[in-house]
Amino acid sequence: MPRSPRAVAILAGATAVTAVLVLAVVVPAQPSDDEAPAVLSPPAPQATKRTAPLTLPVGRYVALGDSFTAGPLIPYAEATPARCLRSSANYPAVLGRWLAARRVVDASCSGADTRDLVEQRSALTTGTDLVTVGMGGNDFDIFGTLANRCTAVAADDLLGSPCRAEFTSAAGRDEMVARARRVAGRLAAGLRGIARLAPNAVVAVVGYPRIVPAAGTCAALPFARADYRWTDRVQRALNGALRRAAAGSQALYVDTYTRSLRHDACAGTDAWVNGRTTLAARALAFHPFAAGMRATAAAALSSLTGAEPTAVMVRHAQRESAVRPRGALTLREQRIIAALFAGA
Repeated sequence: MPRSPRAVAILAGATAVTAVLVLAVVVPAQPSDDEAPAVLSPPAPQATKRTAPLTLPVGRYVALGDSFTAGPLIPYAEATPARCLRSSANYPAVLGRWLAARRVVDASCSGADTRDLVEQRSALTTGTDLVTVGMGGNDFDIFGTLANRCTAVAADDLLGSPCRAEFTSAAGRDEMVARARRVAGRLAAGLRGIARLAPNAVVAVVGYPRIVPAAGTCAALPFARADYRWTDRVQRALNGALRRAAAGSQALYVDTYTRSLRHDACAGTDAWVNGRTTLAARALAFHPFAAGMRATAAAALSSLTGAEPTAVMVRHAQRESAVRPRGALTLREQRIIAALFAGA
């Protein structure tokens, strides 16, 4: 059966980003040692005490970020641009509703790194009230290198740490930790640009949630046993770099890692992040599920207002995510894209 023009366009866009996302799979760890059209409109949260200077309701909210912001393969993806695989149920969409934002502009795109802030921040205006920034893991190919090499060399020493050995010099310098620490400078430069373009906005840097469990291993994360601890260290260094960049730029840091304890990729039905197998109507491999996006939105809400979402707000978000916005990709179209990733 011949494909429709829309399907051809979707495939073309998805193909363009496949090579990037196949590499851009995250291997997070422990807290920092460097350390859609809304169908329902829940009320804004009633914060008993503000911990950040955010006035509710929010007027214009702009989200910048990579695939952990965009939410690839979480239903339902925007059709344009298809290469970004931006979900209508990602955390910017959820957070925007919870904050009763009058306008949410989601500029996130799967595969982005901090250099892409130059393009993404074109969405900013002097009238922007809130900006969230979630990226850094694709810089210097940190996530891609870990995911691809650590799975490739695991069989060489299943109980050891062959991946760490490959990236540690004879002098003991850890190349991956060094790469992670370098993200701070790149992100800080991007945050300075954001401050110039949106001088009145509250800016929040969103860290990465846990994928690797605090203890043990599982088939969903096919790394050598001792490399779990090492990838944990690299993730701490990355989140630490994001935290430092935020602090140096008078931005908030949203810690998603701490609250994701016991919701890692090895947590089964409690997982907020997918493991190594792409699920066509749920999430790309090593990326958040819808539950993980709601958890990230909750962490951001807490940092910005001092309030946690109520049970009613969470239920609203769950129900909203089940409704396909006009123009979004169908589940069949998402399965086509998922098959493309699976064959890459």
